Amino acid sequence: MQNSLSKDFWENFSFSGNVTYSETYLDEDMLQVEYPENLILDAGFYGGTFVVYIIWDNNWQSPVAVYSCKKIENFEKIINLAIEQVEKEIIQKRFSYYGKLWETIEINLK
Repeated sequence: MQNSLSKDFWENFSFSGNVTYSETYLDEDMLQVEYPENLILDAGFYGGTFVVYIIWDNNWQSPVAVYSCKKIENFEKIINLAIEQVEKEIIQKRFSYYGKLWETIEINLK
């Protein structure tokens, strides 16, 4: 596995939220994007796995979605899937009520 993403890796994406942190090395919290409706997209490399979390209202115990893969080639794909999910959640305004009423979406690409 390579030690870093390409220098322009994050330029492959169109984030409609506010990018608060990005890094091109395989390290924790490579990217964090804040969206309306208290949604956060967090992408990183944790314990040998690329993971993208969608978090609502800073509830890291019950994420809206978790996308993961082992291969760097699939990382771009899961980020795009997560962006689509965030945008869908914003349109649906599913979080206008109080409390966790959803099952975490989990997608794992090998």
